[in-house]
Amino acid sequence: MEKNKDKVAIVTGAAKNIGRATCESLSKLGFNVLVHANSDKDGALETLNIVKKNSVNADIMIGDLTIEETSKQLVSEASKLGEVSVLVNNASQREFNKFDDMTFDQWRFVMSINIDTLFHTCKAVIPQMKKNNWGRIVNLGGLSAHISAIGRAHVITSKSAVIGFSRALAMEYAESGITINTVVPGLIDTVRGASAGRSLVHPSHSNPPIGRKGYPVEVATMISNLCGPNSDFITGQTIHVNGGSYFP
Repeated sequence: MEKNKDKVAIVTGAAKNIGRATCESLSKLGFNVLVHANSDKDGALETLNIVKKNSVNADIMIGDLTIEETSKQLVSEASKLGEVSVLVNNASQREFNKFDDMTFDQWRFVMSINIDTLFHTCKAVIPQMKKNNWGRIVNLGGLSAHISAIGRAHVITSKSAVIGFSRALAMEYAESGITINTVVPGLIDTVRGASAGRSLVHPSHSNPPIGRKGYPVEVATMISNLCGPNSDFITGQTIHVNGGSYFP
């Protein structure tokens, strides 16, 4: 923990579920944490209270990351807590729209949140990481990008792009002390918004072969492992946490 004392982790979409669990996991490693949420201030404050129990500095920021200026502000706020060292791009949108009925606005809405925001946040944090010769970026993928699904052409396309984006940056910054990886959660026991549809229409198991849904903490543990002291040699990878639902 002492090694990470002055380092700050930014976690987007952290008002609940995997984002909240990731904030808690990183705080247990000694990282100071900036908790981001798009609009759920109450949820972000709940996450903040959990994080502070681990005796680290922490704060929240509410804002729309599809706006470039918000990402710049995110880094500015994080810098007040210490050295910006970790970025976890967890914020995501999982709409359900059959392609026959999908509008271009619905397509762009999902793409703007799932991939455009990564451009903004990475552009904002990487200069800080380069300056310090150390950084960890973890982007969240999606299982449907690997096994497909009905009604999610926009989600699948955007989550496939996350993998390519992560690999491209991993190569570009390999000599800068910055690692960039993608973590792909499987079917996780989370609270989903109504726009995601009543159920995931995957041509796969209703439950993973392991016999249950995953827990947010299990994904968060993988993310925090990639941000820890023994992860220097792991970059450009796509790592699945899915209970056996998919084998790359």
